[in-house]
Amino acid sequence: MGSPEQLGYYSTAFGILILLIAVHEAFVTTPMTVFSQSDRTEERQKTLSGSMLITSLLLIGILVICGGVYCAWMTTAQIFSESATVVIIIMLLIAPLQLLREFSRRWLLANLEVRPSAILEFLTATVLVAALAVAVINAKMTATVVFCFIGGVNLLALVGCWTVYRHRFRFQPSDIKVTAGRNFRYGRWVAGENICSTIMMYQCIWLLTVYVSEEAAGVFFACFTVVLMANPFLLGVCSILAPRSAREFHEHGLKGLIVVLIQYIGLILVVLLGFSAVLWFFGESITNLFFGNQYKEFFNAHLNGKNLITPTLGLALPFLGVSFGLTCGLLAINRPQDSFYSSVVGLVAIVIAIFLFPEVNFQSTAVSFLIAVIATMTSRLCFLILACRKLMLQNESHAAA
Repeated sequence: MGSPEQLGYYSTAFGILILLIAVHEAFVTTPMTVFSQSDRTEERQKTLSGSMLITSLLLIGILVICGGVYCAWMTTAQIFSESATVVIIIMLLIAPLQLLREFSRRWLLANLEVRPSAILEFLTATVLVAALAVAVINAKMTATVVFCFIGGVNLLALVGCWTVYRHRFRFQPSDIKVTAGRNFRYGRWVAGENICSTIMMYQCIWLLTVYVSEEAAGVFFACFTVVLMANPFLLGVCSILAPRSAREFHEHGLKGLIVVLIQYIGLILVVLLGFSAVLWFFGESITNLFFGNQYKEFFNAHLNGKNLITPTLGLALPFLGVSFGLTCGLLAINRPQDSFYSSVVGLVAIVIAIFLFPEVNFQSTAVSFLIAVIATMTSRLCFLILACRKLMLQNESHAAA
């Protein structure tokens, strides 16, 4: 991003976009991932896909309207500056494309079309990186430009995806209402979890925007962005783990689920421990390399020239990765409420931790985020162990009967 202020605008709008994605994921893509594993007949899959797409479109409309109302209220209350408001409006305009592309990606993975999904993501990322490189070379890198590029790339991806797979969707009006109702009953817990998790992740940025400055929020988001370089790996693995764990539990029971969770969580833990170690020793250098001298100068002026934010945030990665894997397990055994309760624990933990510090600053928000991630992971692990024990006892009682 061209300046810390522009990155601050981008991070504020991006946090709201992630919140919209979280709600959409809860009521559409997560139920689709779970329910599509129970009936694999071709006709049923086509009908379910069509109903999920219509549900997605209806929800997207509601979310964009709610986002616009929220933006208007925050602007009227003078919490957002005019520049930030413009960026948020641009984000809301491209949000439907982003949400539909996310639906397409999750639909491909739910139907075990892993290779096409990977190819689509690779091509999308390549085009977006090329567009951003052009903006950097021409010194046109602003938050507005980035969101416009994101919208354009998503449009191209959607055209390509639906040109190939449109024949696999059948629209049956009588099924849409049933699907929407079932999605809501299942997704309300996932929605609560996703909203709490998103607020937990972006609360630090929003607090810095309000209590310190947009420049400070931009610098913090720069450090957070370095940590999120592990996100494609984590989301990619969990996108495969979610349908795989649901199918294993459906076909092979609790033992099959546990085996898959151990395999995937073990992989996540090994990779993210290595990445966390790299950030602990070289996080400051990597941040300076990606974001340039003006961010380094900010640390020189405000934090005695030492960037401890990136290494501190990096410590949260292994716990965050394990937490994601445990969530897949809880969803597979139909315990979304437990995942929600764990997210509430994390949100409460970060609020308490932040306000236990004398002031809101870089280090207090980073440490509070680490504490919240550890609390969330520990809670999910406890809930999963308790749920598995309950299922084992039920299976034993059925076998004895």
